[in-house]
Amino acid sequence: MIPDSAQFRDRTHYLAAVATEVAAPLLRSYASARAHGVAVPPLEWRRGLIMGSGHIGDVLYRTCSLERLARGLPSCKWSYLTTRDGGEILQGNPALTEVLAFNRETAVDFVPPYSARELRAREFDVVLCTDNIAHHRALWLAARLGIPNRVAFVQKGFSGLATLPVVTARAPWPEQIRTMVDAITGTTDATPLRPRMYLGPADSNDAQLEWDNLPHPDASLTLAAAITTRQRLGTLPHSLLHGILRCVLEQAPRARVVLTGTSADAARLGAMAAALGPRALVSAGRLKLRSFSAFLTLCDAFVGADSGPRHLANAAGIPVFFVRNMGAPEIETGRYCDTEFDIAPPGEYLPQPAVTHSLESVDHRAVANAIIAAARARRERTV
Repeated sequence: MIPDSAQFRDRTHYLAAVATEVAAPLLRSYASARAHGVAVPPLEWRRGLIMGSGHIGDVLYRTCSLERLARGLPSCKWSYLTTRDGGEILQGNPALTEVLAFNRETAVDFVPPYSARELRAREFDVVLCTDNIAHHRALWLAARLGIPNRVAFVQKGFSGLATLPVVTARAPWPEQIRTMVDAITGTTDATPLRPRMYLGPADSNDAQLEWDNLPHPDASLTLAAAITTRQRLGTLPHSLLHGILRCVLEQAPRARVVLTGTSADAARLGAMAAALGPRALVSAGRLKLRSFSAFLTLCDAFVGADSGPRHLANAAGIPVFFVRNMGAPEIETGRYCDTEFDIAPPGEYLPQPAVTHSLESVDHRAVANAIIAAARARRERTV
């Protein structure tokens, strides 16, 4: 197979992928020699392992299609290897038999309580390598574990390690995951690509307590905002979200804005709240991940960076206004829910100075008008 050059940021990575295809026969022989069985059709799978990035957004992408996967292969019991945050997101998901939670960002970093030896002893007969960036890490791990059926995206190379290769064109990441599930189950899923979380009474109670303790309970609208991001590429200038939120409060003076984040973000959030005025509030580090997700369902809209809270807000079903990561492919990080709106102008693979310059063209007042309109429409539907 010839890798798709359009999938690569630069020629160096593309040529490396081509080299893996030249070596495909050797990779295939290596994986076959390590396997504890032979590849079989999907309907014969019984114990499956799902691997992928443990970032909040990446795990939520996969929840759009997990139930379809479980329904399509009812005889297979699925385990999911992820981080602690990923484990919180997946708690209660009916498509999964168990969640194996590690302590780092990627599923290939083995730390207690699990090891490669312990995973190998479980004798998984299939692994879904769901990453479409650095997918080779999960494929190598699957070969080391001796898993005989290995499903992976191969348009970026390493097809020799996959027994069920999946090729997908550029599309939003949740759609690419769905392409993999469709290929496995032999079905076509046309349901909306919305992340799914299964919250419990304790999550809702904690969220309601935080809500009830916020000032201005008579607010006409409540907007959640996430101004920070852990992304290394395409970070936002401080002035962008500040300008948009300032316009929101000018045009809807009875609204309130809740600046959200971790306890480590508290100082930065407090500084922005002070600059925006008394209708800007801070909720930082007081809610766990699942309780924060429940808190978002109480809000009228969300605005923020392309980070985990964006996808949690999509799961909550509220209007989402986000600034796409412009350091990554535009279509992959762009809009995938019908309730979200991408604030960023066109552009991809941009270095940080170009990102900052491009975002200067965003009309703060126009975005604020759109946020207020969507938030009011949401409130009218839910009252």
